[in-house]
Amino acid sequence: MKKLKAPLTVSGRVIAGRKVGRTIGFPTANLDLKGKALKLKRGIYTASCLLAGSHHLGLAYYGPRFVLGESVDSFEVYLFDLNRNIYGQRLSVKLIHFLRDPAYTKSLSALQKKIAADKKETLSLFSDQVILVNRRDRPLGMMKKVKAHDGRGRLHRAVSVFVFNQKGELLLQKRSRHKRLWPLTWSNTSCTHPSPGESITEAAARCLKQELGLSAKLAAAAKFTYQAKYLKVGSEHELDTIFIGFSSSKPKINRQEVAAIKYLSLDGLNQAIKADPASFTPWLSLSLKKLKPSDIVMP
Repeated sequence: MKKLKAPLTVSGRVIAGRKVGRTIGFPTANLDLKGKALKLKRGIYTASCLLAGSHHLGLAYYGPRFVLGESVDSFEVYLFDLNRNIYGQRLSVKLIHFLRDPAYTKSLSALQKKIAADKKETLSLFSDQVILVNRRDRPLGMMKKVKAHDGRGRLHRAVSVFVFNQKGELLLQKRSRHKRLWPLTWSNTSCTHPSPGESITEAAARCLKQELGLSAKLAAAAKFTYQAKYLKVGSEHELDTIFIGFSSSKPKINRQEVAAIKYLSLDGLNQAIKADPASFTPWLSLSLKKLKPSDIVMP
């Protein structure tokens, strides 16, 4: 992997291809190059793509499609978080890193494994970034987490997970002392920011597993925007999606992320927040106001 000295941009209209990528779980958009050869090294690149005003992380490939027996160069893009028909639309692709040279693959299964590995590497390269959005949740770009939380903060995508036990009690966590914002403060079960290329559902499942060792079927229940300042350190400014789940499993605390846990009924939690609001994160009380009784129905 090598970061380009300066990003290179390739633009064009999306044209119909042979739809092979879709059959292996990696649908790609083929760009019409008007018969022109690009002054571009053949291979796989990380790419930040602009489509109809929205930004998407992905992979770009320039070169022959060996698995199809082709010798002519083509340019195609796999957008990680997009799976719909975009034929005829204009796509602008900014190449950021060169990942590898083209690989001659004889089978679609071999190609599938290589693309999966390329995607994993790309996601790791951007794991320290958040997704900037507008109030309608349209992706506007990426920004490093630290910078996005400076000052008043930049609006970015987030998820908050609420997991209940069989008694209907909510699993709460006390945030680690290492957290920059609201350390050692009680909050909902788990929270995170989706990384570029990661869906909100994937992010919710990831943070629940990473922080508390739990797996649960999660359902999106509500979405809201808020802004909150923490002392003179920084701010949260998030478009937050709430996920609800249920689990009777015993949590396994990740001490780097979580200082302590406890279960409380919603009535008990609301009373505790009213008595001592400073001991709880601001998004917890805001989330509770967004939830309806019908959102919390035991399976």
